[in-house]
Amino acid sequence: MKNEVIYPELQPQQMDQFNQNDYSNLLLAEGDSWFAWGYLNVKPSPNVLTSMDFAKSTATISYAYSGDTVGDMARMTAGAGFRLEMRNRRFKAMLLSGGGNDLFDAIRFGHILQPAGANPADPDSYVNWDAVKQLTSYVSTNYAEIISWRSHALSMNKATPYVFHTYDWPMPRPAKAEVMGMPAVGTWLYEPLIDVGAPEDLRYQIIKRVANRVLQAITDFHDPAAGIYVVDTRGSTTPALPETTGNSNDWANEVHPNESGYAKVARLICAQLATLGVS
Repeated sequence: MKNEVIYPELQPQQMDQFNQNDYSNLLLAEGDSWFAWGYLNVKPSPNVLTSMDFAKSTATISYAYSGDTVGDMARMTAGAGFRLEMRNRRFKAMLLSGGGNDLFDAIRFGHILQPAGANPADPDSYVNWDAVKQLTSYVSTNYAEIISWRSHALSMNKATPYVFHTYDWPMPRPAKAEVMGMPAVGTWLYEPLIDVGAPEDLRYQIIKRVANRVLQAITDFHDPAAGIYVVDTRGSTTPALPETTGNSNDWANEVHPNESGYAKVARLICAQLATLGVS
């Protein structure tokens, strides 16, 4: 059965007819576009949540919003709905997709990338690793804040497992996200890499190395004894071809998978959920 995804903030009319007693599995989600949909499109595009399949009837209440960073999610102004649901309903699992936009924003607007200087053949030479260390600390701090909400005195989900994922490595390429059917948002990686003089044959490796360092901050939270599970989804999709401008292999644009890509990620998360009694 397909997962029925409820977006209380983006489609409030969905809640008018929602009855949680109609579902065997009830999940709660917070995150970014991998749990929501592309920028300002009329209807939801495929995402991880809509790609999930279960044997039993399942609904997910999602407060995910395209473009949100994990810092946005941890702030009460953005995370209030997620936190309120955690206190007022009992869920079988709580899902989080966060950190991708923090990385992309740091690459686009920060100081992660740099000219190689004397080592243009070394992918590491294009990276300011001190800036990456600051970013990983920021991601870790905000994940810890969100995790702490489960233990609040009013929470109905003190024993409910958290399930996170690690995204997959995006191919830097001139493929923008669409707004109302037209390429409009991005690129996140391709242009910044060109700006620092990174050659085409190193760009994917540069992004993989930076992403792995940041995603380690998420995998470090994996602690089944504490009810925290991190699903490593790196390498689960077929990368897009370099220099392509649109849909390629498992990717719709530079940083978002297409339907087949999201389905591969969703299968891994569902396999983890099945071990927790959500099937």
